This record gives sequence, C-alpha cells and structure tokens, in this order.
Amino acid sequence: MIDPQSSSVLLHILTHPVVATILISAGIIGVATEIKAGAHGLGLLGGMLAFGLFFGASIMVGLAGWGTMLLLGLGVLAIAVEVFLLPGHGAAGILGAALVLASMVSALMGTAPTPADVLQAMATIAASVILVGAVAYGWIRHLPSSGRFSGLLHLTSSGASAGYIAAPARNDLIGIEGVAVTDLRPAGTIEVNGEKVDVVTEGEYVRAGSKVTVLRTESYRHIVKAVT
Repeated sequence: MIDPQSSSVLLHILTHPVVATILISAGIIGVATEIKAGAHGLGLLGGMLAFGLFFGASIMVGLAGWGTMLLLGLGVLAIAVEVFLLPGHGAAGILGAALVLASMVSALMGTAPTPADVLQAMATIAASVILVGAVAYGWIRHLPSSGRFSGLLHLTSSGASAGYIAAPARNDLIGIEGVAVTDLRPAGTIEVNGEKVDVVTEGEYVRAGSKVTVLRTESYRHIVKAVT
C-alpha cells in the first residue's frame, strides 16, 4: 500500500520548479535526439518518461486539467504530421511545438494562476530552453572528437585530383534520341534504348512523349533538347 504522505512528498518534488526544469529539458532532448537519429528508440523512451512524470505530477496535484492535455495531444499530433506526413514544410512542426509549449506553461501555472505563478512558469520554461541549448551546444562541440558520434560529421573531402568523380561519364549518350517519359520542366526523365535517364533541358519545356536528343553530359547532368 502506498503511503499518502510519501506520495505527497514525491509529487511536491516532481512539481518543484528546478525538477520541472530538468524534466522538461530531458523530455525535449530525448524526443529531439530520437527524431534526428531515428534508430534505437531510447531517446523517445527517455523523453516520454520525463514528460510523463512532469504532466502526471501536474495532473495529480491539480495544476493540469483536460485543457492542458488537449493542448499537449494536439501538439504531439501536429509534430507527428510534420515528421511522418509533411517533412520539410515546417508549419505543422512550428504549430505543434507552440501547442506543446503552451501545454507546459499551462501545467506550470494551474487553472487559476496568480502573477507570481505566471512569472514562475515563464522562468521555468526559460531555464529549460537555456539548459537544452547548452546541452545541444556542448554535444555539437564534442562531435568532431567523439569516437562514437564523429561519424555523423563529414570531416574529410574527396576531390577530383584524387580520382573521385560524382558520376561516371556517359559520352555514349551524346547525340542519341530518346523519348520524354515525364514532362521536362526543365528536369525530368527520358528513355534511351530501354534505359531511363534523368535529364534537364536548357530551359525549354518539353511534354511527355516528345522526342529529345542528348546534347552533352556534364558528370551526372545530361542536357537534352526537343527534336523538332
């Protein structure tokens, strides 16, 4: 049986501003690490555990309610849309981050906040942002000399003088006619002797199905023009 007094002490510790700052920072770092690495799941597990302790304690002491959890759920949903459905757009990710941040502030202030509560919540969020930034800065500074994570950075170069090329020369394509498989706008795909090749025109628009001829090749770029 759980001692009510012990539970009260534990909840008081978890909702303390310093501990809340650590939990929020750990949650953000864990989730961000998982999104960037996308491999082991340990970052996501740690982040979700930290957020679970933070929001769970806030709910049990009465600081967070259904409104807070609704903001959190919508924020997580928007971030998931950004990561899995619309990567690179940014709008859903920014909206999701704003909603999650709003849910954190709500969980820190409570349902009837005083000016002191608002100030304390803002200070906790600011401290969390500073802590996350410091950890990220230190990690990035440590990457080049890290034996485990140095592979994430490209510290060497491969120049043409050493014999490295971006793609093999395809001089065999020069002067050969092909058919545009897709519209060339000006980039697209053509079919030459049964082979599909990515090409680009000199700016002209060529409809799919039109005949084209390869003018020249520049490493991996194959320049074509329409056959009139």
